[in-house]
Amino acid sequence: MKTIRIGTRGSLLALAQSGEVAKALRRRHPKILFEIVKIKTTGDEFKSVHLFKKNGIGIFTKEIERRLLDGRVDIAIHSMKDLPTKLAHGLTLAAVPKRGKVSDALLSRERHSLETLPEGSRVGTGSPRRKRQLARLRPDLKLVDLRGTLDTRVSKVLHDKTLDGVVVARAGLERLKKFNRYWKEISPDIFLPAVGQGALALQVRRGDAVVGKIVRVLNHKETERLAIAEREFLARLGGGCRVPVGILSKKMGSRIRLKAAVFSVSTGSFIEAVIERPWTQGVKAARLLADGLLKQGAGRFLSEARAS
Repeated sequence: MKTIRIGTRGSLLALAQSGEVAKALRRRHPKILFEIVKIKTTGDEFKSVHLFKKNGIGIFTKEIERRLLDGRVDIAIHSMKDLPTKLAHGLTLAAVPKRGKVSDALLSRERHSLETLPEGSRVGTGSPRRKRQLARLRPDLKLVDLRGTLDTRVSKVLHDKTLDGVVVARAGLERLKKFNRYWKEISPDIFLPAVGQGALALQVRRGDAVVGKIVRVLNHKETERLAIAEREFLARLGGGCRVPVGILSKKMGSRIRLKAAVFSVSTGSFIEAVIERPWTQGVKAARLLADGLLKQGAGRFLSEARAS
C-alpha cells in the first residue's frame, strides 16, 4: 500500500484540521495510507507577543515547507491566513478545501456578545487587526497582548480567569469541537476577518503530478477563488499577517464583492473601501481595491505598523 505523509503543526487545532483532511483523502483514496507527521515551527517557539512580532513572515509554515521540499513529507497543511502570499520556490498550492466560517468569535465565561461584555473587561488578542477593531467598537475594553495555541488562549479565560474574554477565529473553535457553550460570533460585516481566515491550504511539490492529483479532489472552487482574491489583495497592498488589515469576500450570484480596511496601529483612524466585479474578475477586483486604499493613504498605516 502506498504511503503519503501529511506535514502539519502539532497543536490540537492543527491536528484536528489535518485529521479532517486525512479522513477526506482516505474516503476518496482507500488504497493509500495517509500518515500525519507533526512538525514544530518557529512560531510555536515564541511565548511572548514581543518576540513573536519581531520574527518574520512564514513563522508557522517555513519548517513544514522545508520538510516538503526535502521529501520528508508529501503534503503540507496550513491555515491559509498563516501562508505567505509569495509561495516558497518549488511548491504549489494544490487544493483549498471548502472554507469554514470566516468570522471571529468572542469567548467568555458568561458567553457574552461583544455588545453585552461588561465595561472595562480585559480581552486578550495578539492580532493588530483584532485590536484596532475592538478599540474602535468598544473603546472601554482593556486589551491584553496574548498569543499561543487556541487551547492556551482559551485557558486564560476559562481556567486561569486572568482575562474576561478572548477573540479568536470561529472556524478554529468549530474545528476543535470544544468550548461551544462559551462563544458568540462577531459579525464579519462589522469586524473584518483576516486574509484567508477559515480556509486551509494544501501544498505539494511543484511537478509532483501524482500527489497533486490525489489532493486536488478536495479543492472547493469557490473557496479557492475567494482566497486567491484575498491573497492578491494583500500582496498588492504590501501587507502581511502582522499588519492591521481586514477583508471580507463574498460570491453574490455572478459577482464578487470585496470589502477591506487598513487600520492605524496608534490611532483610531482607518481607511475602508468596497468593490464589486463579475465573479471571473476576482483577482482584478482585488488589485483595484488595494490600489484604491493606497491612493487614500493606506500606505502610511502599513509603514507605521511595520515600524512599530
